[in-house]
Amino acid sequence: MPEISALGYAAGLALVAAVAWAIAAPLLRAVVVAPGAGPVDRERYRLEKERDLAYAAIKEADFDFQMGKLSDEDYAALRRTYEGRAVAALTALDRRR
Repeated sequence: MPEISALGYAAGLALVAAVAWAIAAPLLRAVVVAPGAGPVDRERYRLEKERDLAYAAIKEADFDFQMGKLSDEDYAALRRTYEGRAVAALTALDRRR
């Protein structure tokens, strides 16, 4: 069996390091925030998240209603609740522009 030289070990180590860096780089990348951004962006993110959660809940209620898991009254109540949340989040987002 041939012996591996120091150059072979160095090449293997470089290959392993390159693969590890390619995998880890996206996880280690710092989040770049625009100058002047701070609590304003966090609030916008929160409102967008609230809007998206309300949309998802509406879709879930629609699906459950179509599958027969919700009565007409329960569906209407859920729909009103989550539509109200979505409208509130959208209104707050519009005011922030």
